[in-house]
Amino acid sequence: MPRVEIFRCATCGNTLSVPVRPVELAEGPHWSLLDCHHVNPPRLETGTYAIDHAPHGHGQVTGTFVLSPGDARGTRIVHDRVLVGCWSLVGWEPCVACDGCGTLVAFRTDDCRVPQETRFHPAAVVRERREGAPAGRDDPFAPIADWDRGALDTWRLGSWAPEPIRPRPELVATRWGGRGMKAELYRDDPPA
Repeated sequence: MPRVEIFRCATCGNTLSVPVRPVELAEGPHWSLLDCHHVNPPRLETGTYAIDHAPHGHGQVTGTFVLSPGDARGTRIVHDRVLVGCWSLVGWEPCVACDGCGTLVAFRTDDCRVPQETRFHPAAVVRERREGAPAGRDDPFAPIADWDRGALDTWRLGSWAPEPIRPRPELVATRWGGRGMKAELYRDDPPA
């Protein structure tokens, strides 16, 4: 059985993720698949996480734990800490807090031309080993999960056209315009 782990808040012990398995940090989707006008795909597959040893954010934090945003649980976006790029979260500063105690635990990225990701700050979380399968194995919607990704279209790798994907609003935090509306427009609730 593969090794799986969950992340917990180092301050209060609140569970911050579904069970995830460690993988090597992926480069992310090809630049031609990242767009300014659509929701971009996540950097990592659901049910996985990677450790990024390169400096990240304004504080140059090393050793961040990178997850797909849909794998985070027990967290909330702190709207006063959100930094906005072209149209959404840029991930330069921690803006995701533990829902249990309010400690800032993660960075969140969801801006144009970058893949979506949640990065747990290594000093704010602890990893706990779990027995069992990573997230997604017991997912009742697994048979239709391939709807999110079509067959590889090599023509698109050199084209300006983005890859068509089914919108997943439950996994993104997106601002569609207007000032002072962060609390209503940023979504951080887990999938139903």
